Amino acid sequence: MDELTYDELMRIHAREKGPTLSAIQSNFYEMAGKMLSTYDKSDPAGMREYNNALKMIKYIYQRRMEKVLNLALSSNKGVEPSPEMLQNEREVYDRVVEILKKNEAETDKKLICQGDPVCKIENNEAIVSKKDTKVAVRILKDLDEFLGFNGSLIGPFKQNSVVELEKEDANVLIELGSAEKAEA
Repeated sequence: MDELTYDELMRIHAREKGPTLSAIQSNFYEMAGKMLSTYDKSDPAGMREYNNALKMIKYIYQRRMEKVLNLALSSNKGVEPSPEMLQNEREVYDRVVEILKKNEAETDKKLICQGDPVCKIENNEAIVSKKDTKVAVRILKDLDEFLGFNGSLIGPFKQNSVVELEKEDANVLIELGSAEKAEA
C-alpha cells in the first residue's frame, strides 16, 4: 500500500483499540502526513474530515506508545517486545527498559545496601566487597536458629562457641546480651 486511505485509517484506528500492537506499515506516519496534505482545508467538509483523520492518527500514536510503555514495564517479567513495533517505537521501548533497569538497580541499592558505598546489586542480591563484613563473636547462651539481616537462617549455636557472623547480626546479638566480641 503506497497511499493511506481514510477507510484504511479507520481500520487501523479500530485495531489499535485492542490490547496488542497491530501491524502497520513502517512508513505509516509518512503516509498519514501525505494523506492529511491532500485535504482542502478551505472547504468545511474537507476541514472536518481533516480534523477527524488527524484525531485518529494522534489516537493511534498515543495508543501505540501506551502499549510500548506497558511492554517496557513488563519486560522485567520476561514479556518480550512486540514484533509489530515500528523502529521508533522499538527505540523508545529500549530506552525506557534501560531507564527502568537503572532505576531498579538504584532503588535496590538503597533498599538492600542501605547506603553502603561498596555494596553492589547483581541479580537482585547485594554483593559486598568489604573484607571486614564478618565479626567473630562468642555465644554467651544457647541460641536457636534465627533469621539474619540478609534473609538467611543462622544458627543454632551452643553456649561458649565462637562463630563469625555478619556485622549487623553480630551487633544485634551483642546488644541483646547473647554474644560478645571474640578473637577469630
